[in-house]
Amino acid sequence: MSKRTILTAVASLAVAMAAPTAVNATVLSFSVGDVTSGSFGDAHIKKGAFTDTVSFTLFDAGTLSASLTSAATKLKKAGDLDFTSVVLTGGSGPFSFDIVNNDGPTGLTDSATFTGFLTAGNYLLTIKGLSYGNAQFGGNTTVEAVPEVASWLMMLAGFGAVGAGLRRRRSSLTFA
Repeated sequence: MSKRTILTAVASLAVAMAAPTAVNATVLSFSVGDVTSGSFGDAHIKKGAFTDTVSFTLFDAGTLSASLTSAATKLKKAGDLDFTSVVLTGGSGPFSFDIVNNDGPTGLTDSATFTGFLTAGNYLLTIKGLSYGNAQFGGNTTVEAVPEVASWLMMLAGFGAVGAGLRRRRSSLTFA
């Protein structure tokens, strides 16, 4: 087992133990490569208020895009839920998600979304809501790593070399 894997497991456990007691808890751990994704959710949520937590560790800074959705067949009946608060803590947070509870005749889907830059570190996503019985939700996250300075410099040098080559070739063309 690598040192990084052990550190990830210990960090995830520490974040989960530091979290307030949750009715339902889901733990998700991942590190950032070029693009990293994770999925989580909860099903059969009992009637009443609920709290779920999801913890994860980012080894490198990146842009996080996250969304949660829940769909119902009838409003305020079994299978329906409303998100009351979705907050991401850690790093330079807290960050609040934008929540849309579509409780009207035009839609039965509730959602919470967030996009923002996160520094490397441990994070805890706390999801609170109200279930009308046997409700469920699902969530997805995607993290896109920020390229390192050396990568940007190599890319710019490559563009410069290609441009210089094209310029040299263009000026050496002669027409008869």
